[in-house]
Amino acid sequence: INHRKLLDAIFTVCGVPDKLFRSLSSTIDKLDKIPWDIVRNEMINEKGLSPETADRIWGYVQMHGNADLINQLRNDSQLTSQKLAIEALNDLELLFRYLALFNVTDKIVFNLKLARGLDYYTGVIFEAVLTQY
Repeated sequence: INHRKLLDAIFTVCGVPDKLFRSLSSTIDKLDKIPWDIVRNEMINEKGLSPETADRIWGYVQMHGNADLINQLRNDSQLTSQKLAIEALNDLELLFRYLALFNVTDKIVFNLKLARGLDYYTGVIFEAVLTQY
């Protein structure tokens, strides 16, 4: 799982222009298919980001884990200066509470590189994986 507002807040603190948020989300979404160096080159050469901005984004999107990641991100004062980040972290915290009630948190990965570039994603982003059938 991830959250669209959290991605937007990350892009903001990394200095990405608003007009690139959606296309950059699509680029980030490629990270489960192609290596970081290729994604980084696309960010720099096709999207026009500086190498420093691309590397700052990488510092975030390589993070993954469980509900503990929410607290780690809450300790990032630059990120939590963004209203969208606070809203997203609150949403994710509530979601993890519900997941705990259903005793399924061990099946959930909070992954900051899960992104979608489509405008109809406005909140929690999730991807399901079928492990057996």
